[in-house]
Amino acid sequence: MDEGVFLIGFPEGEAKLVKDVLGGVSVHGVPRECLTWRLREIVEEKPDGRSDWHERKFIITHGSNELIKRVISAVRGLKLGRIIFVSTTPISLERTLDDLISEWIEEDEYFRAYQRSRMRAKSGGEPFLDIKKG
Repeated sequence: MDEGVFLIGFPEGEAKLVKDVLGGVSVHGVPRECLTWRLREIVEEKPDGRSDWHERKFIITHGSNELIKRVISAVRGLKLGRIIFVSTTPISLERTLDDLISEWIEEDEYFRAYQRSRMRAKSGGEPFLDIKKG
């Protein structure tokens, strides 16, 4: 399977900005019709349509660690708001997009709450236990 980037939740103008900033990378808008597809099917068939059907923005990267780093760095520089960045795994490739989106949202909410707790603890609010290896 070739490397590629797949967008969900991006209005057409923002999707074009992402495509432009990523240059020679294959970027595809995932249409709503792919919700029941396994992620493997999306990566292999590379559907390209309107991705603005979801209220949250997702960027799915299928490829090397270098590609993942490049995508995150370039897209964050566009300042397009909150984006959930995910990469494919052997397990995720076998699951449906609908199931994965639910899981990605749950993980994102968990990490946002974690970050808020850390920030409150740093500002003298509630206590936060940060155990570091040492």
